[in-house]
Amino acid sequence: MRILVTGAGGVVGAALTSLLQSKGYNVKALGSRRDCNLENFEDTLREFIVYGPTHVFHLAGAVYGLGGNLKFPADIFRRNLLINTHVIEASRLLQVEKIVAMGTIAMYPAQVSMPFKEDDVLNGPVHESERFYAAAKRAMLEMLESYKAQYGTNYAFALSTNLYGPSDRFDEFYGHVVPSLIRKFHRAASNKGIVEVWGDGSAERDFLYSEDAAAALLILMEKGTGVFNLATGVSTKIKFLVETLHKLYPAAEYCWDTSKPLGQVERSYDVSRIRRLGFEPQFLLENGLRRTVDWYSDNLKHLRSY
Repeated sequence: MRILVTGAGGVVGAALTSLLQSKGYNVKALGSRRDCNLENFEDTLREFIVYGPTHVFHLAGAVYGLGGNLKFPADIFRRNLLINTHVIEASRLLQVEKIVAMGTIAMYPAQVSMPFKEDDVLNGPVHESERFYAAAKRAMLEMLESYKAQYGTNYAFALSTNLYGPSDRFDEFYGHVVPSLIRKFHRAASNKGIVEVWGDGSAERDFLYSEDAAAALLILMEKGTGVFNLATGVSTKIKFLVETLHKLYPAAEYCWDTSKPLGQVERSYDVSRIRRLGFEPQFLLENGLRRTVDWYSDNLKHLRSY
């Protein structure tokens, strides 16, 4: 096996690359645009030809968070569409044996019964706050299905919940909820400031630690075919997340900004399909947050500023 990992510099890509290397796999990690510009097909195909992967974990994407979804809809749609198209087509041309691709639970319809079940992922319009990011990811799933029908492409597709951990994008404006809050709490604790948290804390999310996500993706490569919810199966209120971070940063204060959007209020997932493959999360939210906070504090001087 010659494994190519796109998005290897991200929160899950870093954990997956580390896991694969620890197991002795031959791994090529594409961490950023400096390694390969996946938005350019010639660059992408050249990378595939030089390395010659037999298996591909496609985790790369242009992610902007809730604030970025509202501000950069065209960039989100165009960039993700290009990246996904180029990786899948290059995989076909190089006759890759299997692709494990990272989707998102934002692909689920806004009006669908909870918990989310994989068969419902395309059955209706998505939540407006994530419309264009979700549309690009839906297009990737449909592309994989079309390639399976015409070319016999073997794939597994992970509908990823909120992921967090070391090597995340700690951007308080355009990052996901956990890394953006960690950055805000760290700064507030250092300056004795106040963290303004969007919403009122009532929204619920399923948070999965990066090492657990990496283990699940490897299981999908080994055993999975089709679409799988990648989540813990446990929903947590944003209020509990904020309270837990406050315990890790007791010098910081926080308040709720109810003028800001909540996003989708409730999200819960049926994880029976991936559990049947043998996946069981190992990290409670409190433990994962502590490890992430410790990593952020240790690596802060090496992280770029936003």
